[in-house]
Order: sequence, then C-alpha cells, then structure tokens
Amino acid sequence: MQNLVVIALAVVLAAPVSVSFPAPADAQVLTGRSGDARRERRAARPALSEREQERLFQAEEAVWEITDQIATIEAAPEPTAEESASLTGLRSRLEEEQEVVDRLQAKRDRRS
Repeated sequence: MQNLVVIALAVVLAAPVSVSFPAPADAQVLTGRSGDARRERRAARPALSEREQERLFQAEEAVWEITDQIATIEAAPEPTAEESASLTGLRSRLEEEQEVVDRLQAKRDRRS
C-alpha cells in the first residue's frame, strides 16, 4: 500500500504541468494591437509646433494687456478724446488677437 502511494506521487510529480496563466501580452495579441499602436502614434505627435506655441503665448498675453487697457479707459470718469479714439483700435486688435488664440487652441485641442 505504501509503495502504491509512493509510485502515484512520483508519477504526479514527474508529469509535465500544462497549466498556463493568461498574461497581458496574450490579451493584446488576441484582441489586436493595431488600434492601440495607431492611437499611441497619434498621441505622440505634438499638438502645436514650437513656433505656434510661442505665437499662442504671445496672443494670450496681448489679449490680457489689451483687455486691461480697455478696462482702464472705460473705468475713467471722463475719458479724453484721444482715449476714446484709441478704444476702436484697441477693440479691433483685441478681436484679431482673440481669433489667433481661438484658432491655435482649436488646433491644439483637435490634435490632443
């Protein structure tokens, strides 16, 4: 009886174990990696070039400065004729700079 248990134990231990555990790499192969690779490649591209990024910063800064200038002139109790005349120019510059900001932010958000 004792010999039978020893032989059975030896057979069980000597038999190759064919148990496999799924690994994350197996799941990627089964589901396909092409979609992930395309997304990674797309995400790796910078949203804006260095020149565009610098232009975005300049335009944002200009918008803040122009907005402050307009607010200062409008807050004056009685603006001078020169200040009132400059409001039109400031507002047109504000619109131009805001268009640049909007365009570059849309481009950056579209690529992100």
